[in-house]
Amino acid sequence: MVPTERRNFLKRVFAGFGGLSLAHILQLRAQAANPRDTSLILLWQDGGASPFETFDPKPEAPREYRGEFGSTPTSLPGVHFCELLPRLSRMAHKFSVIRSLHQKSSAHVSGTHTVITGYDRTGVISGPPSHPDLGAIIHRTRSRPGDTLPGYVALSQGLHRGGTSYLGKLYSPFGAPGDPNAADFRVESLKLNSMLSNERLSVRRSLLEDLDGLRRDVDGSGLMAAVDRYQERAYSLLTSPAASRAFDLRLEDDRVRDRYGRHTAGQQALLARRLVEAGVGVVAVRFSPDGRGDNDKSFIGWDDHPVHGNIFEIMKRRLPQFDQALSTLIEDIESRGLERDVLVVVAGEFGRTPRISHVDGHPGRDHWGPAGCALVYGGGLRMGQVIGATNRRGEHPVERALRPQDLLATVYHTLGVDPHHEFSDLHGRPFPILPYGKPIAELV
Repeated sequence: MVPTERRNFLKRVFAGFGGLSLAHILQLRAQAANPRDTSLILLWQDGGASPFETFDPKPEAPREYRGEFGSTPTSLPGVHFCELLPRLSRMAHKFSVIRSLHQKSSAHVSGTHTVITGYDRTGVISGPPSHPDLGAIIHRTRSRPGDTLPGYVALSQGLHRGGTSYLGKLYSPFGAPGDPNAADFRVESLKLNSMLSNERLSVRRSLLEDLDGLRRDVDGSGLMAAVDRYQERAYSLLTSPAASRAFDLRLEDDRVRDRYGRHTAGQQALLARRLVEAGVGVVAVRFSPDGRGDNDKSFIGWDDHPVHGNIFEIMKRRLPQFDQALSTLIEDIESRGLERDVLVVVAGEFGRTPRISHVDGHPGRDHWGPAGCALVYGGGLRMGQVIGATNRRGEHPVERALRPQDLLATVYHTLGVDPHHEFSDLHGRPFPILPYGKPIAELV
């Protein structure tokens, strides 16, 4: 690319920042808003996991509600999980489960919007969210100019229905879309670390020099001097040995990899631990252990309608992987003394219908916004409890009804993010990070 073409290209890049002024962009990137260093691992159960087959079984309900599986006692007196979660059942005192999450939407996009942004949506909607997802919010409020690793990483498409909205593309996650269990797994952009020649490094430096010239065309206040640092950092992330090491699962002891499980979910959990231990602030994982035998190529996730297959046969394959990966992640974080430094949240957009439905002889459960579960571990929160309860048939909360906004408020509280802080959209309208919701008192 000749210098003139490069200059025009860079101008178009800056024009793509939308309604944000350059000064505002640089101010956002320069702020180190919070001293808290707690990291978040969000294991996103895309599609909506069934409470009945995980953390809120109903053994006393009629069979058309309780399903085919029994329940097993946990290390918490009087608390039972699905019988296919023996490891998590034995260590229930180490984490906390919320059984009373509810929202108005039972549609994927609107339900996800409510859970990951805190702004309620109902009905069938499409497109990116109108407000930033929690990963983008945390990335925005905690970014520092000296960071040498991505602040927000999305594994296996992360929150694929999420987005940065009016915060802008600067706060999008660093994507690692492949399968960490694959023998040839490698984050594509990090291949630059081994591919960059002296010639390519020279081209990179030339681009930065073009920015110096562009400074005279765009701004005379000195703000453009900061652009060089951020552009340099962007390239440095792609060529950083620290980033390469954090993403390289081959550096892990084979015995550790075996403990997590040689399947996608296990290696996702292990990679998430490696990333937060290296200093990444948020790791969002599209966490859908393979129950269909297609390595999740269908992208159905936990969306266990009867048209997608027999939910109980799927769970027989999925839940042992889920149990192994999540229990090992918790044990590993604890053994490394990181239980106050890492917050793990396991959640999806909603639960599944209490009454089992059938299509072509296959049993399944459909979308159900009125009742769902979440698991939380670490972050210095109070562990070893079950918060809230649903009725005998799992239809709705009957005790300590909580909304997704309360879970988000708890996450923000733990990571030191002020949920009342306001950002302006591209039209200048101010919006608080969270419109309502309070940290869950039993946890904080």
